Order: sequence, then C-alpha cells, then structure tokens
Amino acid sequence: LIAAPFIIAFNFILESVALLAKPLSLSLRLFGNMFAGELIFILIAILGIWQLPLHFAWAVFHVLIVTLQAFIFMMLTIVYLSLASEEH
Repeated sequence: LIAAPFIIAFNFILESVALLAKPLSLSLRLFGNMFAGELIFILIAILGIWQLPLHFAWAVFHVLIVTLQAFIFMMLTIVYLSLASEEH
C-alpha cells in the first residue's frame, strides 16, 4: 500500500519511454529506407553509359519496396494505436 505510488510512477516512466520509442523507431526506419534507396540511385548515376537500364530496373524495384514499406508502416501504426487504446 505504501509502495503503490512508487510503482505507479515507475510504470508511468516505463510506458512513456515505450510510447515515445515506437514512433521514433518507425520514423528512423522509414528515413533509413528512403535514404538507402536514394543512395543507390546516386551510385547508379556514377556508372556513366550503363546507368539507363540499371536506373529503370532500380526504379521499378524501389516503387515496389516503397509500396511494401507503406503497408508495413500502416499496419504497425494500427497495431500501436490499438495497443494504446486497449482496455483490460
């Protein structure tokens, strides 16, 4: 009974860290994926004359990956929001 406020405060701190870490990790992951894709475009551009077929192939692949990433982020956001609003 005496330790209840300390337990509540400790649980609040842990939950706050978890609630802040989830969107931060999603945003850093999205930034890393976008940045890596653009770096590949720049590396292909350095190749010179052979860049055109590689640019087309990478652009098609990149569009597919971006669509998949958007789906994954949407699903993770839905899961995080449902977990945050869940009642026991």
